[in-house]
Amino acid sequence: MAQPEHATTLTLGLDDGSGLRVVRASFLDESKFDWSLFEGFESLRVLTYSASAAAIVKMLDDFSFESFECVFGCEATLGNIVDVLAFQKVAVEGTRSAIMGLRDERHVRILQKIATGQAAFRVLRTYVAHAKLYLLAGGKRTRVIVGSANLSERAFSGQQPETLVVFDNDETAWNHYSRMFEAIRDSGSDEVPLPEERITRSEIEVPDTPVLSDTSTTVIVTPAEPAETEVSAPAQVERIEKVAAVLKPRLSAANPPMRGGKQRITPTVKRELSRIRLVKSADEVTNRHLSIDRVNRTAVLSGERFPLEWDQASVEKDARLMLGYFGNYEGAFEGDVPMLQRDYFTFMAWLYFSPFICDLRSLAHLQDSDVVRYPSFAIIFGKSNCGKTSLVDTLITSMFGRAHTVEKRSFTTARLRGLQHAYKRHPVVFDDIGRRAFNTHGKELIKDEYPPQVSEYPGFVLSMNAEPHSFPDEIVKRSLTVYTTTALPAHDEKLRQRLQTRIQQIRGELTGHLYRRYLVDVMDRLERERLPEDWLATSSSVLSGLLAEASDGSPPAWCREVHWLGYADKRYDRVRARVLALLRRPAYAKREGDTANGWTIEGNDVVVWEQRDAFGRTGFGWDDLPSTLIDEASSGGDRTVLHRDSLERFLGQRLRARRRWWIGG
Repeated sequence: MAQPEHATTLTLGLDDGSGLRVVRASFLDESKFDWSLFEGFESLRVLTYSASAAAIVKMLDDFSFESFECVFGCEATLGNIVDVLAFQKVAVEGTRSAIMGLRDERHVRILQKIATGQAAFRVLRTYVAHAKLYLLAGGKRTRVIVGSANLSERAFSGQQPETLVVFDNDETAWNHYSRMFEAIRDSGSDEVPLPEERITRSEIEVPDTPVLSDTSTTVIVTPAEPAETEVSAPAQVERIEKVAAVLKPRLSAANPPMRGGKQRITPTVKRELSRIRLVKSADEVTNRHLSIDRVNRTAVLSGERFPLEWDQASVEKDARLMLGYFGNYEGAFEGDVPMLQRDYFTFMAWLYFSPFICDLRSLAHLQDSDVVRYPSFAIIFGKSNCGKTSLVDTLITSMFGRAHTVEKRSFTTARLRGLQHAYKRHPVVFDDIGRRAFNTHGKELIKDEYPPQVSEYPGFVLSMNAEPHSFPDEIVKRSLTVYTTTALPAHDEKLRQRLQTRIQQIRGELTGHLYRRYLVDVMDRLERERLPEDWLATSSSVLSGLLAEASDGSPPAWCREVHWLGYADKRYDRVRARVLALLRRPAYAKREGDTANGWTIEGNDVVVWEQRDAFGRTGFGWDDLPSTLIDEASSGGDRTVLHRDSLERFLGQRLRARRRWWIGG
C-alpha cells in the first residue's frame, strides 16, 4: 500500500512568526557587549541567518549549556529546491568544518553533546528568516536577546556597528519570541545530521543534505519575494550562489517545474535527486581555502584539518631540499644569480607569511596605522625562463603538499572579489597574466586599501612576463614586487630538462613540516607583537633560522634576514638606473629645446623633454617614478618638470649644470 504524502507547508500559523514586526519596549540602559551576557544559563536556542559555525562551536565550548539548539537561516533568496540544496550543503559543511578545526578533545566533547541530544543544529528548508534571536533559560531566569548581530565572532567583536536588545525575566517577551522561534523551527527546518563519532571530512554530497535525507514527506517550495537587504556575510551568499550554479544543470532532469507559483518535492522526487551523483569539474576539485584560528592554534585546509604538529627530522629534510632548490640557480642561470636568490628568498618570506597579512591589515586599519606596509599582492615579473612559475609552484607545494594555480580566465574584477572571499587565507596564484588584463582588473583591487567584509582573506601572487616599467608607482608601493633578468639559457635544452627533473624530485620529497614549524614559530612571535613594525624581518628571520638548522648553522648569504625598509629602498633601484640613463651627460642641453630629446637645469627644477613616436608614446615611463618627484603643475605635453632637491635625494647624487656635472653624494 502506498504511503501517504505529508505536505510540509511554509505558512506560519502564528501571526507573530512572520513578516515585519513592531515591538514596543522601554529603554533602561546601555553597555558594551561582553560574552558574559550568555553566562549562568542552562539552555540556549539561537536563530541566526549567517552560517556562523565557528562562533556556535565557541558557544558549545566556552559555556556549559545542558541544552543547545541552533537554526541557521539564510541571507539569500531561496527560489527553488536547487537553492535549498545549495544553502543546506554550505551550512552543513560550515558546521562540520568548524568542529573539525577544534583540538581533538573538544572535537569529541561537542560531538558527544550532539549524539546525546544536548546540542542540535537545524537549517531552514525554504523559509527566509532574517531575524537574529537568542533565548536563554536557567533556573528561574530567562533572557531574550534580539537585534542586528548574527551569532558570529565578527558581529560580536565590536568592529562593526551592531545592536542587541535584552529582555530579562520578561514573561511576555519570552512567550512571544519562544513561539516565534518554535514556529519557524517546526514548520520549515531540517535537522543537520552529524552522526559520526568523529567527523573525518567536512564536505557532504547532495543526497546527504537534510532536506533529502527525510524521504517520507513532501516539501512545498514557495519562492520568497526578492527583498532589498544589507547582506552581512557576502562570502557566504556568494558561495551558496556558486554551489547553486553548479547544481542547477546537473539536477535539471529530476527538478520538477513550478506550478501555480510553487514547487512540489515529493518523496519520489527526493529519491530521484538522491540517485544523482555529481562529478566535480577541475575548478571545483582544486578550489582551496585555508582558515587559521590563532587563539586555539588550529587550522583547516579545504574542509580538512591542517595539522600544525611537526617532526624535527622532517623540518630539516624540507630545509635541505629548499637549500638545494635555491642552489640549482648557481652555475645554471645567466646573470646576477646572488641577487636572484636574494629576491626570490624575499618573495618566499612574503608567501609563507601571507596567511597572516589579513590580520595585520585589519589591525592596522583599527589603529589608523599605515596599511601599505602590509602588502596583500606580490608580483613576480621579468624575462621568460627566469624560473618564476617553477618557484611559485615549489613554494606552494612546500606549504600545502601540491601546487595550485587559478585559471587566467578568472582574472576579472568580479571573480577576483569572489576569490578574495572564498580562499580565506590560502594564497591565490595566477600565472602569466597579461598587461591588459592586469591594467583592466588588477590595478584597482591593489589600490583598494579598505579590507574586505570578511575576517580572513588571501594574498595574491601574479606571475608575469613584463618589462621593468610595467607598473606605476602607486602599484609598486602597495605590493611586493620582484623583477629579474637572470634566466636559464633558452638554447640549452639539456640543462633545462636536467633542472626540471631535479625540481620534480624535490617537490616529491617535500613533507610540509618546515611550513608547519614556520607557522607555529610566527604565531609565537605575533603573540608578543600583534602588529610588528617589520613583518618582513619577522618572517625572514624565522625562515633563516630554520634553514640554518639544516646547514650546520651557516646558511648561504641569500637567506639572511631581510628588513622592510631595505626592501622598500631597493624596489626603486631599476627606476633609479633608468633615470640616470635618461639624465646622461650627452643628453644635457643649456637651454630647453636645443635638442630633440634632452634635459636641463633651471634653478630648482630639472626639465626633461622627449619626442613622441607615431603612437604618441614617450620613451620613459614617468608613472614608474615616485609621484612626489614630479611637478605636475609645470609638466605637460612632451615636457616633464622634476623637483631638483627631491630628485637628488632619490638618486643619492647631486646634479651640476657644468662639464663635471655629477658629484657623488
